[in-house]
Amino acid sequence: MRILLTGGSGFLGCHIVAEARARGYEVLTPRSTEFDLVTMKGVQEYMRNLVGGGGQVDVIVHSAAYYGGIGINETEPATIFYRNTQMALNVFELAREHQVRKVLPIGSACAYPGYLQGDLKEAHFWDGKLHDSVEAYGFTKKIQLVAQRAYFKQHGIESNHLVLTNLYGPHDVFTEHRSHVLAAMIKKFTDADDKVVLWGDGSPIREFLYVKDAADAIVRAIELDHDLEPINVGTGVGTSIGELAELVAKLIGFRGEIEWDTSKPGGTHRKVLDVTRMKQKLGWYPRWRLEDGLAETVDWYLKNKEAADLRE
Repeated sequence: MRILLTGGSGFLGCHIVAEARARGYEVLTPRSTEFDLVTMKGVQEYMRNLVGGGGQVDVIVHSAAYYGGIGINETEPATIFYRNTQMALNVFELAREHQVRKVLPIGSACAYPGYLQGDLKEAHFWDGKLHDSVEAYGFTKKIQLVAQRAYFKQHGIESNHLVLTNLYGPHDVFTEHRSHVLAAMIKKFTDADDKVVLWGDGSPIREFLYVKDAADAIVRAIELDHDLEPINVGTGVGTSIGELAELVAKLIGFRGEIEWDTSKPGGTHRKVLDVTRMKQKLGWYPRWRLEDGLAETVDWYLKNKEAADLRE
């Protein structure tokens, strides 16, 4: 089976490539310089050359995204909305035009209603407005699911919708503006001398999935039967941001002061996925414990710090 993976050189994408090839899939990973899904520059030429060479894409896994933490969601909501929506719609049009059997776009827990408390269940995916801090990004993930329904109904393109929780791991973006909470925390504690300032009060509870586990789940979903009900992908285990900070500090060997800036937003109080359906549909549960995945991530970052700090 031939897979076309968007975002193959990105944080999640590079792990999907490794996992898919290990399972025997042929994986095509065009770079954005030759295959720009926002402008479509080079995309049709790439596909024509592929088909002309006797190739056919069976599945598109769409992992390309413009994303970041609370900071980028506050300062660049229009850019986030435009770029991610444009890429998603172009992926489905590409699949239609070139008779691709299945599209597997990567969703996010940011797409859940912001008011929900407790563990987030797929049945409540459409039950309200998103949290203001992630509205632009989260809504682009909802648009993907609408596109999945529309393109299956009219063109028969099969799909599944995986809703991923917060990811962390090697090859993440560690620069402050675009980093997720864990990557940002690792960099801050590594760079600090005697004090680290973190946003919020440390009380929000989040769930964290090691990127290698996420890649494993995504590759397993390639051959799932068509099903447009969302599937949560996570651990189902919540950790407070305060507890997370203490764990990162311990792994890095930081012994200074942790200060919480309560003037800055911390996001919704609790966001943890109910993973019952994941276990049923994928027959799978993550292998990596948070402590083990964090230890490997910190080790990778310290060994690759100079290059990692330049990545945007």
